[in-house]
Amino acid sequence: MTSPGETRILVVDEDPQVGRQLGELFRAQGHVVDCVLDGRGAIAALEQKDYSLAFVDFRIRDTNGLHLVRDMKERWPDLDVVMVTGHATIQGAVEAIRIGASDYVTKPFEVEEILLATEKVIEKRRLVDEIAWLRGQLAERYSFANMVSRNPRMHEIFSQIEALAQNDATVLLTGESGTGKELCARAIHFQGRRRGGKFVAINCAAFPDTLLESELFGYQRGAFTGAIADRVGKIELASGGTLFLDEIESISLGMQLKLLRVLEEHEIERLGGNKRIRVNMRVIAATNVSLDELVARGAMREDFYYRVNVVPIDLPPLRDRIEDVPLLVNEFLRNSEMAKDRGVDRVSNRALQQLMSWDWPGNVRELGNVLERSILRSQGGVIREVDLPGRDRRGPEPARARGTDYEVPLKEFLRRAERDYLAHVLRKHRGGIGASAKHALVDAATLHRKMKAHGIRREEFRARGRARDPEVEVGGVGRLPAVPLPTRH
Repeated sequence: MTSPGETRILVVDEDPQVGRQLGELFRAQGHVVDCVLDGRGAIAALEQKDYSLAFVDFRIRDTNGLHLVRDMKERWPDLDVVMVTGHATIQGAVEAIRIGASDYVTKPFEVEEILLATEKVIEKRRLVDEIAWLRGQLAERYSFANMVSRNPRMHEIFSQIEALAQNDATVLLTGESGTGKELCARAIHFQGRRRGGKFVAINCAAFPDTLLESELFGYQRGAFTGAIADRVGKIELASGGTLFLDEIESISLGMQLKLLRVLEEHEIERLGGNKRIRVNMRVIAATNVSLDELVARGAMREDFYYRVNVVPIDLPPLRDRIEDVPLLVNEFLRNSEMAKDRGVDRVSNRALQQLMSWDWPGNVRELGNVLERSILRSQGGVIREVDLPGRDRRGPEPARARGTDYEVPLKEFLRRAERDYLAHVLRKHRGGIGASAKHALVDAATLHRKMKAHGIRREEFRARGRARDPEVEVGGVGRLPAVPLPTRH
């Protein structure tokens, strides 16, 4: 058994001297190491113990290194593998990466090269440890009314919802499409004193003006052709509960006036009727456009705007809370019937990195769609790769997928990516080491060491202030995501 702070490494090499050298090197770094000479020994060791990392030589006695890597990844998908190869077999090492290896090193290798490859893989594995830890924390710390987040802004919104649930103030939810405005509205309703009543939702953009009126107000028999019976409208149905008006910006000026009277007088008349019906519902409205601009150009009545904009809540897009992606993925897999039917309950390191490097223009809804497609395509219980949307669409790609140089060697790509990440974090926190280290979830000493390795000086960022653009371009790699470097808990 290894202690929580240790990493167990398996070395597979037919040359005992190489095994001894690597074993001594890793033990000097505080790791636990086991060395075997062939594929049978490697499989036997993996069946008996849990390993975080394996170094596999391309040429081993009883099997091909590629075959062994494939077998390892199929049976132990969370195991990271580094291929060790001679110069003549680099093509095979690249093939190993394609089938799941994390990195490769060439013989004869330098000590610094081995340690760098090890450090990169171990840091990546910390993300898996964090997810496992988060699973035990969801209900207690990061969830609220079927919503999950680690983001400070979202936690402010959770507190706001909790307070709003105890009164009947009209709420206006703003935010991009797919950010969870209806989920937020449901939380306000079901956490509050009106939870015994109905939550009635209507998408105002789904109906032309004439039909919207009958949907909202209801109608009497004979009010128009086809009205063969009385019908209760959404407003009346929501009495005692909550009426959720989605895409409120699509309501015409005439309908705005009629709704304004309902909000002020708490009475309605069905179409074709002359009886005034008393209603008592809470109203929550939602929009993904700027209502101020609509008022300015006369597309929305000013009095109606002020009547619905009593308590505004602006939901941040997913790209501004990218640290929530692991939580959202875990929650989706936990609740998805499709995932349960197919036995899918995990994502690979590679797939999670793909998800966290995307801009998510469709926000949480888009993430759910991507996961559904990935579940359908997955083999076994692990999503190994995701098919991100928009790759083949015309027009500009999302910022984090744009301008990336994939022609450089893998080591150079990772080096540039890490430098870009550090520059982004330091720029965001104005060169503050403490704040930057906290953002990256590493200690200050680790941050200093990485800055030194990349030739980054904190003085370069002190005077710049926080960038308005949440991304940064450094070194010609392109725009890369501000994803925390997780630590083991």
